[in-house]
Amino acid sequence: MGGVRILGGAAKGRKLQVPASARPSPVRLRKALFDYLRSRYPVPGDFLDLYAGSGAIGLEAASEGWNATLVEKDPEAVRLLKANAQTTGLPVQVVPKPVERFLREAAARGEQWDVAFMAPPYPIDLLEAFQNLLEAGVVRPGGLAILQHPAELHLPFGDRRVYGKNAFTVMEVEP
Repeated sequence: MGGVRILGGAAKGRKLQVPASARPSPVRLRKALFDYLRSRYPVPGDFLDLYAGSGAIGLEAASEGWNATLVEKDPEAVRLLKANAQTTGLPVQVVPKPVERFLREAAARGEQWDVAFMAPPYPIDLLEAFQNLLEAGVVRPGGLAILQHPAELHLPFGDRRVYGKNAFTVMEVEP
């Protein structure tokens, strides 16, 4: 799979290498997500990309000015994330760990982000993965936790936005 490019910001148009294991977020969804984030955050803050895959979301965030942390456990994906960061010249932190372990460790250290985005592999329980993120407490009060999922999945909470076969659900963390 190829042809994934950064849509905006400092690295606009730069092509990303995509690992075989990744399912990059579609262009329409990425554009809508960052249009939404620009309207909420005139000044970008800290962005967490969980299950980073190709880095299409996390590197887009960095290109838009966010301080981005990308978490991915797949060794090939980690290698390509680092290569994509170097190629685009974007200053991101790549963390080569399973998301569950990262969340436990970050919570124990009291680390928090303004926005946490996750696009887990669809075979896992997406609701459980999202609840784990919400319960970890790594999103700052007033910040956003965002889950990308198939359009047919309806979560019992949050603001759901559909873009073709994909959707994302946004939860604002209570201040």
